Amino acid sequence: MDQSLSDVVALRQAIKADLLVISRIMNYPPEPPTATLLGVERASRLGDLLVRSGVSIALARTTVAILDGAVVGVMDCGSQYAIRMSAAGLLQLIPRAVAVLGPALPRGLCGMWLRQRVQFAPMSDAFLVAELYVDEQLRNRGIGGRLLQHAEDLARRGGFRRMCLETGITNPARRLYERAGFRTVATKENSRYEQMTGSPGRVLIVKDL
Repeated sequence: MDQSLSDVVALRQAIKADLLVISRIMNYPPEPPTATLLGVERASRLGDLLVRSGVSIALARTTVAILDGAVVGVMDCGSQYAIRMSAAGLLQLIPRAVAVLGPALPRGLCGMWLRQRVQFAPMSDAFLVAELYVDEQLRNRGIGGRLLQHAEDLARRGGFRRMCLETGITNPARRLYERAGFRTVATKENSRYEQMTGSPGRVLIVKDL
């Protein structure tokens, strides 16, 4: 069994200079539902564009895990799902996103519409873990657990009584969340979404503090 790295990774707030590595960790490879929907290359390129444009993560609320001086994990927590750009910024982003999607644009738009059918409304009273990723080569070695514990510390200091996150039904990371004390409280499925992405839907996971 690989040695746990939970005690040797350092945590700090993300900075703009981290975005290149953050994007690599989050998008290369892309999440399976997005890869199935758009193809691996387009999914990675679109994800990269959204990270670098500040849509996918909010740097002010993002923590990175550092091992031997390198970013190996990333977590955006504390903020609710929201558009993190100005209207002008979004208008500039749209043509770039359209260029990345190319002929997959109709499929991408349909996938976005169907994604809304399996997402959950924000829980205003819960501390949200919006994004959590670990370098593919270093998963299952305690880094994700260390980031989750940091999120719990932040939630407790903020006076929250529970934490929440949502993820795909078939996401292997659900085991990490369950080991950390999270429990599934709701499930949303959509047959058309599954046809297009290979994923039945999403689950809402909560941990009481």
